[in-house]
Amino acid sequence: MRVTDKMVYQTANERTMQARVRLEKSVADVSSGRRIRHPADDPAGAAFVSTAKLLENRLAAIGQGVERASGELTVAESAMREMGNVVVRGRELAMQLGTDIYTADDRRASAAEADSLFRNMVGLLNTEMGGRFVFGGFQDDAAPFDPAGNYLGDAGVRQVEIAPGVLENASLRADVAVKGVGGGVDVLQSLQNFAEALRNNDTDGIRAALENFDRGLNQLNQASIAAGSSLTIFESAAQVADLGQLRTQVQIAGVAEVDLFEASGRLALANQALEASIAASAQSFRMSLLDRL
Repeated sequence: MRVTDKMVYQTANERTMQARVRLEKSVADVSSGRRIRHPADDPAGAAFVSTAKLLENRLAAIGQGVERASGELTVAESAMREMGNVVVRGRELAMQLGTDIYTADDRRASAAEADSLFRNMVGLLNTEMGGRFVFGGFQDDAAPFDPAGNYLGDAGVRQVEIAPGVLENASLRADVAVKGVGGGVDVLQSLQNFAEALRNNDTDGIRAALENFDRGLNQLNQASIAAGSSLTIFESAAQVADLGQLRTQVQIAGVAEVDLFEASGRLALANQALEASIAASAQSFRMSLLDRL
């Protein structure tokens, strides 16, 4: 088969174009730092990256949700502890003023402090954070307790995702911990009854308040324990979400991004290949010309 000038030119041109394409890809890899710039570059890798990014975004959302829930529950737990201090003070007064050494005037004077304890408790129950009342259940856009101590919220318990598909309680039920829903004692009513007993010099009522205060304090402590348990879970969940994001980012980088050292080596080789192809083509043309002379 006779090799014509046209065939020499076409062969040289094809080799040069192939070398140029490899060089351009190597340049793009190094300059962008990415191995997959279009799905066609690696369909399987592109599908993996797309799925991994969805997971990364979900883990980021979980971390943000856990962080906010942790902040709100911390505020709620702190308020519960303060309520416990209120009840402890009420119990101290009941023990003190239930003895016979105090007069009716002494008890009436102390009724003002009992009233103050009640108002303090209501104020703590109307604690809010970021425009949301933390003790109102799902009805968190308005104060859950009125000045008389009536509960205006609902029985809802907010939850937050701590892992894909896994939920954890992120709020406390004040109707249970304070109002005694489900068989407990109404702490607010106990404070009101105690203040009334002091005003009426009712020693039996004052002594009876002790048991209610003990039961109420136990309810508040149980709520604080539940909050502390959830906070511990939130802390672990936040760490897991952060590690999961980092691991997913590393996996994405391993598939979608280039190794710059390796890519730089390929770029140098591609450049050398192009130069060699051009030189070889030039030599072929010279030899073809010599054949004509």
